[in-house]
Amino acid sequence: MFLGTHEPRLDEKGRLILPAKFREELSPGLVITKGQERCLYVFPSSEFEVITQTLKQAPVTAKSARDYSRVMFAGAHDEIPDRQGRITIPQSLRTY
Repeated sequence: MFLGTHEPRLDEKGRLILPAKFREELSPGLVITKGQERCLYVFPSSEFEVITQTLKQAPVTAKSARDYSRVMFAGAHDEIPDRQGRITIPQSLRTY
């Protein structure tokens, strides 16, 4: 679990430097996606897989579950940090 709020600073190529305290956990890979209230969520890839399995169990007849899944998955992007702990934020998520 990640605690705290972090104000992103992007370089001219749209890359974000991950906070040092999160780099080790995120080094195998991460998923960045649209969050609620126009923020971005960042999950370790393994945790995003657990979330995916949980959302798959939601009834497809529940409109709220479909809406949440649509936002969560449609905006999701896999990233692997580079050696300097940077990830590229896709343009679609930068404008979100």
